[in-house]
Amino acid sequence: MPLRITFDTNVLDLACRPERFPKDPRQPALQKVHDALKSGEIEGFYSVTMLTIEGVMKRDRAHVYGGTRITIGPETASTLKAEELPDSLRERWGDKDIEQIGVEFRVEQPDRQPLHPEVQARARAAHALGVRVLKAPPRVGAFHIHDDEGKFYLSAGADDELGAWIARVHEVGRAIEARGVGMAQVKALGLNSADAQTAWYKGLQNANDIHQERAVERAFGEWADGDAIASHIAYGLDIFCSADVGKSNASKSVLDPVNRQWLEQTYGVKFMSFEDLLAVLP
Repeated sequence: MPLRITFDTNVLDLACRPERFPKDPRQPALQKVHDALKSGEIEGFYSVTMLTIEGVMKRDRAHVYGGTRITIGPETASTLKAEELPDSLRERWGDKDIEQIGVEFRVEQPDRQPLHPEVQARARAAHALGVRVLKAPPRVGAFHIHDDEGKFYLSAGADDELGAWIARVHEVGRAIEARGVGMAQVKALGLNSADAQTAWYKGLQNANDIHQERAVERAFGEWADGDAIASHIAYGLDIFCSADVGKSNASKSVLDPVNRQWLEQTYGVKFMSFEDLLAVLP
């Protein structure tokens, strides 16, 4: 069975676009990873957070998320015939038709811009090699990329299997946040700047100096990392390949040595740098 590898954003181009690094002394080895993906010798994946969170330019992140708004559509009414209901509902409600009321809640980010051309090129190159995308932990109001043809995401299963995946990814996500890393940092920054009646993400726009602005930018990257790790674990993949050891974050990070050790011991995550990966490929 081929190794199933999650590539962090900072190493995905090395694997999928080695031609971008003509002066890299590892060029033959980079090409080896590229060819292994192309042949199916290894299976590659990356987190959708590369597009949904990190895909927003750093300078725009607080404004885009702070401008999130919820609109409510008109109510719709329909009747479900008793004979069309599942047995479990018929046992509960009897042989009666049920009136169904629907309300659509739509979450919009009007200031979100199209992905940068380089991000689009990276995603296209990965897709051409068969690299699939990992779904992020489901969140109310989260930005979502539709996959109507089923070719974009790695499937999380259906019915009971999907339910188990959702439970697992939320379990891991909550454990990461409980350690003060992952999404916990951006949420804390928003709450610190918002009043009691305001949603946390609205407070992100209230950074009043360059230091607070940079902290918000870094916190979005930390959010993306935490969700990527949670998805990797929920899918049960083999290796998380990254060049990041958390040094870019002024405070602690889900990818710093202490939290890596916790992830290894608690969830069996196997981390590799790109150099580690090159060393294990035949």
